[in-house]
Amino acid sequence: MFRTGAQLLLLTLLAGLALLWEAQQEPLASWDQDFADFLARHSHHRAPTAPLTLVEIDDASLEDHPWPWTPLDFSLFFQAVLPFKPEVVAIDEVLDWNRVVLPADQQPKLPQYEKILRDSMLRTPKVLLGAVLGYPEDPTVIPPLQEVPLVKNVLGDVRDVPEFTAIEQQPPEEYRLSPTIGFVNLPSARPRYNSVPLVLRYRGQMIPSFVLQAVMLWQKLTPDEITVELGSHVQLGEKLRVPIDSAGRMRVDFGTARTVFGFDSLLLAAEQIEAGQKPNVPVGQMAGGVVLLSRTEKNSRTLPLAAMRKGSPGELFSAAIATIQNQTFIRRVQWWGATLVLAAVALVAFRVPRMSRLQAIGVGAGVLVVFVLIALAVFNQWLLWIPIVPVLGAVVFMVLYRIVTPDSAGKPKRPVIL
Repeated sequence: MFRTGAQLLLLTLLAGLALLWEAQQEPLASWDQDFADFLARHSHHRAPTAPLTLVEIDDASLEDHPWPWTPLDFSLFFQAVLPFKPEVVAIDEVLDWNRVVLPADQQPKLPQYEKILRDSMLRTPKVLLGAVLGYPEDPTVIPPLQEVPLVKNVLGDVRDVPEFTAIEQQPPEEYRLSPTIGFVNLPSARPRYNSVPLVLRYRGQMIPSFVLQAVMLWQKLTPDEITVELGSHVQLGEKLRVPIDSAGRMRVDFGTARTVFGFDSLLLAAEQIEAGQKPNVPVGQMAGGVVLLSRTEKNSRTLPLAAMRKGSPGELFSAAIATIQNQTFIRRVQWWGATLVLAAVALVAFRVPRMSRLQAIGVGAGVLVVFVLIALAVFNQWLLWIPIVPVLGAVVFMVLYRIVTPDSAGKPKRPVIL
C-alpha cells in the first residue's frame, strides 16, 4: 500500500515543498542563484538599448594615454563628451592625485592640469565622481563626520546593509563643489558578482551608492524623493521601482543592451564630427543619457562576474545602471508559481511505481530537461526565474524511491492459478 502512485505523488510534492522552504537558506540559496545566473547567460530577451554609454579605458586607450592618468587626460574626456549633451557624466575612479604617483615630468604641470579639469567639470551640467567608504586606520579614533547625501525614507531592518565609519577615499574639496559624489563599494570576496548595492550605511545613516546616485541624477531626483524598503524595493519618484534584497542589493541583468566603446574611439569620433565626417562609433547615443568613463583594461578585470568571465567594477556598474534604465529586473517567481511546477512533477511521480528502474531514471532526466527549457522560456518572456533546487530534489527523491523499491512495486498482482 505504501508504494502506490498516489502516495508517491504526495511524498514527492511534500519533498519539493520542504526544499522550497529550505532553499531560502544557504547553501541551497546559492545554488538557486547560480541557476538564475545560468538562465540570464543563456536568455535572449529583447530590450531597447539603454541610454547608458560606457567609455572604456581599455588596453588600446592606454597605449597613447598610459596609466595613471593626469587631470589633463580626464579633461580630454569631458571636452570630447560635452558636445553630445549627455544628461550625466560619471567617473568611478577616485580623482585624488595626492595618492597617485605621476611621472616626474608631469608633477610641475599638475596644478595647471587640475585647473583645466575643474573648468571642464564646471561646464558639465551633472557630474558624478567615485568615492570609497571604509574604516579609520586607528579604530579607537573616530574621524570627523563628513557631509554626504542621506536617504531618510527607509523601511525595514537595516542590519544587513553594510555599514562604514569613514570616507576612505574621495576627490579633493575643490572637485566636490559642483560634482556629486557616489560610493563605489562592492561586497568583498564573492564567488560571483551578480548584484550591486544601491544603498550603503555611513555612521548609521542610509546613503545612495554610485549606481543609485547616477540614476537619481539621470531622473532629476533628490534623496528626499527616494524611498527604500529593504527586502522589497527602492522607489524612485512616482514611476520607477527597483527590486532589492535585505542588504540593499539589486540583481544585475548583464544581457541588457548598452553602448560601449573605447576612450580612443571617443576622441577620434569627436575629431570626425568636427571635420564633418561620419563618426566611427555611435556617439549620438550619449544625448540625454548617462556616460560612464571607467577602466576595463586587463589589470582592472578582477571581479568574477555572473556572466562567467572576469570583469571590472565599471562593467558591473554600467550593466546595473542600464538594468534600471531598461527596467529589466530579474525576479524570483512567487511561491505559488514554484508550487505549480512541483505539482506537475508530482503528477509524473504518480506513474513512476509502474515503471522499471531504467525507465524511472530516463523519466527523471527528461523532467529536468523539460523544466530547464520551460524555465528559459519563462525567463525570456518575463525575466522570472524558477528555483531549481526544489524541482531537482523532488525528481531525485522520485527516482531514488523507485530504485530502492522492488520491481513489483505498484504492479497489479497476477491471479494465482491452483
